[in-house]
Amino acid sequence: MATAYAPLGVPEGVYNHGPRYARLPPPPVLLATWRFSRNTPGRGAFYFLARTRLARVPGDAPSARLRSPAPPSSRRAHRRKKQDAVWSWVLLAVVVATAAGGVLAYQNQSESPDAAAMRSGGACSAPSFHFDDVLAANEARFRKQAMRGDGPSASLGSRTVGASENAASAEADPSAPFDADAFQRGAVPWLAVALGASFFLGLAMLWLFRQCAHTMVWTVVYAKVGVMAALAVAFLAMGSLIPAIVFALLTALTAFCFYLWTDELNLVASLLSVSTQGLRDNPHIITTTVGLSFSSLVYIVPAVFAMTFAFMNGSVAVSSRAVAKSTGACADFAGDAVDCCAWQVDTWVPFYSALATISFIWVTSLALETRMYVIGGTMCQWYFAPAGTTEFKGLVGDSLRNALGPSFGTIAFGSFVLTMVEIGKAAAERMRRDEDNRGNILVCLVTTCLECVYAIIEYISKFATLQAAMTGAAFCDAAADVTDLLSRNFLAAYGTYAFPGMILQGTAFVLAGGFGVATWLLSYATFIVSVDANAGLYAALVGVLAGVVAFVVLMFFVMIMLNVVDAVFLCYAMDKDQNQIHHREFHAVFEEVNQKAAPRGAVVQNPTGNRMYAAHV
Repeated sequence: MATAYAPLGVPEGVYNHGPRYARLPPPPVLLATWRFSRNTPGRGAFYFLARTRLARVPGDAPSARLRSPAPPSSRRAHRRKKQDAVWSWVLLAVVVATAAGGVLAYQNQSESPDAAAMRSGGACSAPSFHFDDVLAANEARFRKQAMRGDGPSASLGSRTVGASENAASAEADPSAPFDADAFQRGAVPWLAVALGASFFLGLAMLWLFRQCAHTMVWTVVYAKVGVMAALAVAFLAMGSLIPAIVFALLTALTAFCFYLWTDELNLVASLLSVSTQGLRDNPHIITTTVGLSFSSLVYIVPAVFAMTFAFMNGSVAVSSRAVAKSTGACADFAGDAVDCCAWQVDTWVPFYSALATISFIWVTSLALETRMYVIGGTMCQWYFAPAGTTEFKGLVGDSLRNALGPSFGTIAFGSFVLTMVEIGKAAAERMRRDEDNRGNILVCLVTTCLECVYAIIEYISKFATLQAAMTGAAFCDAAADVTDLLSRNFLAAYGTYAFPGMILQGTAFVLAGGFGVATWLLSYATFIVSVDANAGLYAALVGVLAGVVAFVVLMFFVMIMLNVVDAVFLCYAMDKDQNQIHHREFHAVFEEVNQKAAPRGAVVQNPTGNRMYAAHV
């Protein structure tokens, strides 16, 4: 049940946004209900009834009529208005256009040319292709680029095609003992078992965080420091003094940082413990998330095939890389063997490819945003449920109906923002990797600033989606509200929120590594019996692949956990902003953190009537 608090030393009735609280008599609460009358002839009538009562103070006699205040989303009967509806239509238009383009690309795809004819130039040797003229133009272009210093460094004919082919064949060792068929026969069963076992390992990870969250958190912290210390010792034992000193300094710095953030790490343990409790009370969060992931594949897989069919629309042309004709192939300006002919797509294909790529990223982001919305709405109803509630059936279904109904436009808008962020990240990465921009300090500064901007947008978008799930607000309104809410209540606890991801990802890495080692040892026993040679190599590869599979599956659970932690964190922010308490374990830890960050002193009134802050020196 909610409890009212106010700052220490402040007169009764002062609303508090600060970190220090003292118990106050609860204020009167206005209870409002709507009643619909069916007795009025011709039409119904609504009556607004209001009354006041005193909120219950802990220790008072319980009352069945008292309910904990909660955001609108926690009221199961609350009907929401449609928000950002135009974005749902925009998304639908993009999806329909992508599907229509894929159908046309499939119907009009050209016949694929023969690979041998493309290699030798037979597919583009007709007079209409002007084969020799194109080769001469390509050579002139590359030679001009080489004179400017931005082309291939090797000169024409530095290596012949035959020499290149001989070098390539020399690199292959026909006596290599690795048997791909034998490895596949032995590895596939182990990887299938690893995939299934990883889901149970993820459930075990959630159970461990629910039962002993503090032990798990500090185990990851000690393991991180211990691994860095072990690397420092290992480098020192090998005689590498500089790396040993670097890792020793990093170990000391990491341990010191964790010591400074001890209270925040305990808070993270509390967050994870209560979050896993929320997952236990709402297990269909996991099943719904899995369903959303597979549902997105219903569009993603056909979109990939549509893009493939689009690139089949085109014609054969002389390769833009070839500059000379040799026996069986052509040579580029550096003398390497290349195909004489190349596939040239139609002019509309790049535009359709861009549209399909946007739709692909948008639908993927939509699935992730829907997952976050469902988790946010479910955890909000769970967090603000009346004290003593043990039945939470239907909460996930309610949130999913809101996500696919009145708030679908909001989710589409949020996923569009993330899509533009991903496209911007890809463009910045291409600009950074461009050879012309190497050593350009301006490009480095611009891309670094853009990364910060993108991170801020993603952070605000994440909490905006959660706020929309809890209140039903439009995306922009939710972003403004949640920014104001967090800035009002968590300026002193900003550092806390960097740890849940690090702790959970570290746990996933450790568990996946242990799982891979166990798979390696078990598979070695089977390979040593069924395979005469290379049993150790095959078992090691199976162990590595099993560890990667386990890490991917565990990261799926980690992302769910992080979304739950985000939702619980925001619910606590609402709780604190409303001066209420619904989960004492959060408030107890947060208050300890905030009191250490709060200034030591009090507000005093001088003889002139002015109020000032005073503290002992």
